[in-house]
Amino acid sequence: MSTNKIKLKEIIYLKPPKNGEYYLIAIDGRAGSGKTSLSKYLNSILPEFSFLCGDDYFEPIQHPISWGGYNGERFARDIIKPLQDNKKTINYHAYDWDNEPHLKNLSLKITKGIFVDRVYSFSFEIDYDLKIWVETPRDLTIKRGIKRSSMPKDRAEKVWQELWKPMEDRYISQYHPDKKADIIIDGAKSYRDQIIT
Repeated sequence: MSTNKIKLKEIIYLKPPKNGEYYLIAIDGRAGSGKTSLSKYLNSILPEFSFLCGDDYFEPIQHPISWGGYNGERFARDIIKPLQDNKKTINYHAYDWDNEPHLKNLSLKITKGIFVDRVYSFSFEIDYDLKIWVETPRDLTIKRGIKRSSMPKDRAEKVWQELWKPMEDRYISQYHPDKKADIIIDGAKSYRDQIIT
């Protein structure tokens, strides 16, 4: 077993949770960096933790070129405020693009801790116990994003190149999330080869 692998559980439990109740962990990175894939892998090795995907708050918007965007107001109300208040049960409303009603009423119970997977998550007003940054080449994130999009390729490429990536560029240049991270994961490589419990 490689000694270079990140012993994640050991790192998490090194100190008690800051809020005295449970661990708050952020997973940040560009859209298409592999945050959700990382969450799925971590869920398989840390089943005692809860996971929340910020994509549940990506929904249709009126915009000249984009078909969707994050509902920051709803995310703040449903997710950020309960976490700030150390709530152990979060009742939230995920947006389901494929089924009606589109807004689903869901409930998430937190025991040991919760991973919050979303672009810009380091900037939320939460005192995280651990911040994980997924570092993935910009061009690769664009390719992944276009590939997974249900929109025509030319429209998807326009949105990724002209809207979403410039927004992320500004966030990275102004906020330096890679410098604020406790752990940096390579989103272009196998997570199993980088992280163990």
